[in-house]
Amino acid sequence: MQDEASLIERALTQRDNAAFSSLVELHQGKIRAFLVRLSKSYDLADDLAQETFISAYRRLSTFAGKGSFQGWLFRIAYNCFMQHIRSSKRRTEVTDEFSAQHEILEDNYENLSSQQIDLENAMQQLNEQENASITLCHGYGHSHQEAADILQLPLGTVKSSILRGKEKLREILTLKNEMEQAS
Repeated sequence: MQDEASLIERALTQRDNAAFSSLVELHQGKIRAFLVRLSKSYDLADDLAQETFISAYRRLSTFAGKGSFQGWLFRIAYNCFMQHIRSSKRRTEVTDEFSAQHEILEDNYENLSSQQIDLENAMQQLNEQENASITLCHGYGHSHQEAADILQLPLGTVKSSILRGKEKLREILTLKNEMEQAS
């Protein structure tokens, strides 16, 4: 497989569909996983990932080469997710989705430890901004600045979201452990 830069160049200058397909193959797993985490739905994540890559193909000429291509794709994915939220006027109702999310985790993460499942359940209780910020920085290794660029938020907002999110995770997991020990 060619390197990413030459694939981008071919897709940009020649509108080479094969080159763009190779870029999709290279990044679709991480984009889809990011969207699953945000949307809490595998089917929706698939739809949003497809929408992300269609949008990326249409807007490929806007990729200036500043920053990573993957970061650019994450920004598009996040924007697609937020557009979905706005257009459906649906906000995450954690209490209603908690049991459904638990079933999804059981069905799709059979090989995860109980601590990993607890963390996934706790992550679902964060708001979208906290979830996305923590996922990008701690799950995918992006810097705070890269996450801010992807999410189109001020750097301080991303840092605050991570701090608040981590604190919520600590509280949720501590409470769960205390409840398990009491029973």
